Amino acid sequence: MLVLEAPTDGWKEGVQALVAELLTSGYELTVRGGHARSPDQLEDELQREAAEAGAVAGVTVTRTDNRASAWLCRGVNPCEQLEIEIADDELSRSRLALAVLERLRPIELPLTVPTPKAAPRPAPSSANARLAVEPPRPPSARLFRVWVGGGGVLSSGIAGPLPWVGASLGATLNAPWGLEVGLAGSPLPGSAHSYAGSLSLRALQGIGFATFEPFPRRKLGLSLGLGGGAVHVRESATPAPGFDAFSRSATVAVVSARARLQYRAGPVYLGLAIDPGMLVPALKVEAGAATVLRIGRPWVALQGSLGLVL
Repeated sequence: MLVLEAPTDGWKEGVQALVAELLTSGYELTVRGGHARSPDQLEDELQREAAEAGAVAGVTVTRTDNRASAWLCRGVNPCEQLEIEIADDELSRSRLALAVLERLRPIELPLTVPTPKAAPRPAPSSANARLAVEPPRPPSARLFRVWVGGGGVLSSGIAGPLPWVGASLGATLNAPWGLEVGLAGSPLPGSAHSYAGSLSLRALQGIGFATFEPFPRRKLGLSLGLGGGAVHVRESATPAPGFDAFSRSATVAVVSARARLQYRAGPVYLGLAIDPGMLVPALKVEAGAATVLRIGRPWVALQGSLGLVL
């Protein structure tokens, strides 16, 4: 059984009463200090810590003004929240601890029943309960994900979507914050047309994002990002009658945002991403002194992708 002490809005007296009741009932306990700063993060941390410790269940106790709550997580089932109104501190602590024990009864492990002559075991003091508290642990290991996918790029000046495939590596540095770097390009050329002729275009892009995942532990999540990189574009020109054409290449900067909707199934992720941005500066196609095309304002990549946790 794992007991997690909340770093904020915690209720130390309630935790001590709960630990005493659980020890009296025969549970083997591990008490740890939490790191989460919000109720959602605390629930996610409790589920993760209970799973890593191999505990039958995990529980944490919080208090806000005159109301106390206990979160109880068991296996992959959703966590339960038990709430009481605090009228008398000592009585309320006992009521909350007994309510948690009542919820645990359906999954209690068989206990050794004392003989009728055995004296009841006294409840451990709160001082003894404190001895079981482990020192704060370092943050969890970084979560790495590899993404591969494909789609298309929509851009000003291009006649249709530019085919697009790419791969990237993402790392969670300190949840929910992370980094992602990637390389993408066009396996097939795109085309652009003007009265001066037509262009066949290929592009290669390297880009990085600072990412934010508001719900990192849920099956259906969202990843937001902001970043930039560089795009190398090669063109092959076919002139219209009366014009001359030159084939050239150019490398420009790209600034972009990212929004990826992702679904987790074990170590595998499915993602759908949109990266709106623009090339800086825009690529201009000129005929004489006139600009006939401006490419890259905007520059929007749409991709479906498959991710794998390393």
